[in-house]
Amino acid sequence: MENQTPTLMEDIHRAHEKNKTHLWGAIVSTVISLFFVPVVGIVAAYSGVKLTNVMERSWFGLLFAGLGIASVVMWLLALALWQFGYVELA
Repeated sequence: MENQTPTLMEDIHRAHEKNKTHLWGAIVSTVISLFFVPVVGIVAAYSGVKLTNVMERSWFGLLFAGLGIASVVMWLLALALWQFGYVELA
């Protein structure tokens, strides 16, 4: 008997059943961190890493974690550049 890999939708559904908080936390906090408040990317990174433990596909959780961390890093870089006078913030 072969061990079949579940489809992406089945994997998301399984993650929703097992740990709905981290699934929705990763999705919502990633969107918020990309468009509104970059510091929320820390929550996206944490929830994304926790999703890798629940889901068969680790790339799905790591995608949210990466986007969250990238948002925080870009925000910190912009603050550093502004502090040193390289960027003028409106």
